[in-house]
Parts: sequence; structure tokens; C-alpha cells
Amino acid sequence: MKRRDLLQTLLGTVGAAAAVPAEALERPADYDASKELSRPDWKPVFLDEHQNQTLIALCDQIIPATDTPGAKEALVNRFLDKLMASEKEATQREFLAILAYVDGECMRQYKAPFVHLTGGQQHDFLTFLAYPHSLSRWGEAVVEMPGHKHFQHLKQWISSAYYSTEAGLRELGWDGSFPHGELAGCHDSDSKATLHTIHQSGRS
Repeated sequence: MKRRDLLQTLLGTVGAAAAVPAEALERPADYDASKELSRPDWKPVFLDEHQNQTLIALCDQIIPATDTPGAKEALVNRFLDKLMASEKEATQREFLAILAYVDGECMRQYKAPFVHLTGGQQHDFLTFLAYPHSLSRWGEAVVEMPGHKHFQHLKQWISSAYYSTEAGLRELGWDGSFPHGELAGCHDSDSKATLHTIHQSGRS
């Protein structure tokens, strides 16, 4: 699926709703969050180092670099770390559970966590999760495997974060410019006429 088609699908089903921390309301108008996230001494505030490296590898597989930067280059892992630090506890638990599930299944299938797999193994594993699967045993009900649902949520988080970055917006065709033009205010004569009409309405 092309990235633009993927975005159209995801816009209606964004996996994470950004909460605005109190500190954000106190920042100056010219504050640039991207500079904070791109600092060379950046460290995760929500994820531990292994979880962060796992998320980087997942970003690189889900939206790899092509002729434009991918999710890894766009520092989507850092954006999501910042987002999750201010999310509701239930959302935080869900996000960490997905990362734990990925590592658990990789340990079961490959005897190694996701981040230590080869690129081909990572791709094969995520391709497996990209489709729904069920498990049934003799005399037991069919059980839907949770991997597909986890992958869908993870893809939504990563994709919605990526297409909020400059790299993602440029992928969609944004040229870096902003709409501008002269803001035409009310002429003095128009304002007087409007005030006269309001005044007359109030008297009637």
C-alpha cells in the first residue's frame, strides 16, 4: 500500500489521542518541539532503552526510508515517547503491552528479541502479524490471535505520528510554505453601519 493511501485509511482511526501537558501551555509562542526531540543528548522519558530501540526498529520496518525519510529518520520514536509520557495510564499500558508482545513472540519463534533479529526476519514477522490468524485445538473454541490487533494499533500510532512530522507532510506533497495573504478588515463605514443597525434593533 502506498503511503498516501495508508494515510487516508488511518486518518479516521488514529490510534492515539495526544494529550496536552500543562507545561506545553506555559511555553513561548515560538517554541519548536522538533528541536527538543532532535537534540543529540536526547533520552527517552517514558520508554526504557530496550523499548526505545525496539520502537526504532519497528518504525524502520513499518515506514522505511525510500526517496524520502522514513519514520526512523523522522524521529517518530521520540515523538511517541513524549506522547506516551503524557497519555492516560490505560493507553500507556496498552502501548507497553504491544512492545512486550512483539518481543515475546520473537523470543518464541526466533529465540531473540525483535531488535536483535535480521532485517529479513523482522519483515517476515511483521508480515505475519499484518494478517488476522486464529488458533483452535481439539474440543476448544477458536481463539483469535492478538498479534494482528496489536500490529494494527502499532501501525496507527507510528503512521499518525510520522504524518505529523515535516518529513511526513512533505511525503504528502507539502512544499514547506504556509497559506498567507492580506487580511481584509472591516472598513470604517461598514463598521458604523453595523453599529447603527444593532443600536436600532435594540431600541425596537
